[in-house]
Amino acid sequence: MENNITHKKNAAKNVLDYTWRILLFFLIFIPAVFIQNKQLNIIRKKPRIYRQSLYLPSGKNIRLISIGYDRFMADFIWLRAIQAFGGHWESDRNYQSIYHLFDVITDLDPGFIEAYTFGNLVMGDEGGHQRLGLELINKGIIKNPTNYLLPYWGGYAAFWQMDDPVLAKYYYTRALKARDVPNFVSRILTYMELKSGRYQVAFEKYLRDWLEGIDNQDDIVIGIASERILDVIDEWQRYIITQAAKKYVVETGKNPSDIADLAKAGVIEPYTMIDTQILLAKIRQYSAQPGKMMNHYQEILDACIRENATSLPKHPRGLWYFFNPSLNPENTGYVVDMVRYLESMQNLLSAVRKRIWTFYKEKGRHPYDLSEIYKDSFKIPEPFGGKWIYSPYDGAFYSSVMPAY
Repeated sequence: MENNITHKKNAAKNVLDYTWRILLFFLIFIPAVFIQNKQLNIIRKKPRIYRQSLYLPSGKNIRLISIGYDRFMADFIWLRAIQAFGGHWESDRNYQSIYHLFDVITDLDPGFIEAYTFGNLVMGDEGGHQRLGLELINKGIIKNPTNYLLPYWGGYAAFWQMDDPVLAKYYYTRALKARDVPNFVSRILTYMELKSGRYQVAFEKYLRDWLEGIDNQDDIVIGIASERILDVIDEWQRYIITQAAKKYVVETGKNPSDIADLAKAGVIEPYTMIDTQILLAKIRQYSAQPGKMMNHYQEILDACIRENATSLPKHPRGLWYFFNPSLNPENTGYVVDMVRYLESMQNLLSAVRKRIWTFYKEKGRHPYDLSEIYKDSFKIPEPFGGKWIYSPYDGAFYSSVMPAY
């Protein structure tokens, strides 16, 4: 009997010990996990800075120690340059160090054409450092005077990115002197005479980049070109709409209230329209077939282009175009899409609310109406056809259509 009682006491004691151990474990483990997750979130939110672990002197100095294996060293550094581009692109966007890599590569292998063109692509198109990109292109032209591709890229950067047709004409004229120059380069000089020629040049250039990227299975070039070509079409459409809006103002003496007014008034002059849906469909079609995509370049180009279009331009990403009611056709940003439209509306609301708050701090009350903070009544129309609502009791200002903004 006593043994049973002792056994039960020991069992109860063991259960209690295990219970305390489990409880103690969770008391330590759960806060530790919480602290760890908190620290991991802090680390995740910190901007990642790519650190170049390979120090490179000038290409001339590397050549001294490469003992004749210049191209091997160039290929090795080429792989590092692609890695560095990805690292800097996701962190600090330090393109000066990337330029140094491509500068060294082309010192070691002056005939490495892809190093010049890819270096210009990542520094100009992605980094916005067109001057750095042109420095590399100019170096390549000197080292490879009979190659058409380098002056062609220089002309593109000057015409599209820098809006310098004089410099662009110099590069394109030089490209035409090369023996292997394709026919499309000669068409560019014709495009340069057109008001919208720079868009045509950029569109055709990015289309070629996209197709060549697919042929070379180069995901970086594919990603850049496929996004940039939509950006070019978008900017092209905005230019066409803006020109039509300016003509509308000249003919009617007032700003169009809606983009549909342009079509009704017949002020859209014939333009070259790019059908984005056909473009994407053709690229999907030919990329699923054997053979080189570049062999279908002209077919794709002809299929997606509509000459002498007079209908309202369509947004390449399936959005809608609107007019910013606070601007006029002479202002940059007059034509916006839904995303930018909402951004501009939010900016407008913030500006008005800021003036209301400033008035409140100075007067100790909210304005009775908006005429107290504007010389005349608030004349900017609500962009979605609703009404602006202002409450003098609490200073609230919002749209009747989108009160949550």
